[in-house]
Amino acid sequence: MEITENNMIELTNVLSFRGKITQRQAGDITKQMKEIVDQSGAVKNGPMITATHSIDTNGAEPLMDIEMMIPLDRAVTVSAPFQLKPLFRLCNAVKIRHQGNPEKVQNTAKELMEFIQSNKLTPVTPGYNVTMQEPKGPEDMDNLIIDMYVGVSYNIL
Repeated sequence: MEITENNMIELTNVLSFRGKITQRQAGDITKQMKEIVDQSGAVKNGPMITATHSIDTNGAEPLMDIEMMIPLDRAVTVSAPFQLKPLFRLCNAVKIRHQGNPEKVQNTAKELMEFIQSNKLTPVTPGYNVTMQEPKGPEDMDNLIIDMYVGVSYNIL
């Protein structure tokens, strides 16, 4: 897998959710975000982006501090727990593409982190997963494509 440096993501009018939720709740949040888009008349104009900031495994069910974002063609009015980010920009990121079964996404993320460590780069963001192609169904899982980005510091110390 090819890893590239100095990548950037820039999106406007981004519908965003960030909170500590379970895996089951993540599906509900995604549905709510799609409803907001549909009800507002806005159009999704880019792939969904997710970032897991941390995972708390102390309770009965793991809690993920997760951010979910959908870029829109225009600004919309939203209420908590959602927000609209007028601009989302991630600069100086290393990027790797995962193609294939979602069960192997962790291997791709591990390869990206090993690249960051071996090149003595300093990560300054969590990994942002940009879903470029979703499987159409269970039989299509090998067609998943996710671009993973991690912002790194310009500083060399």
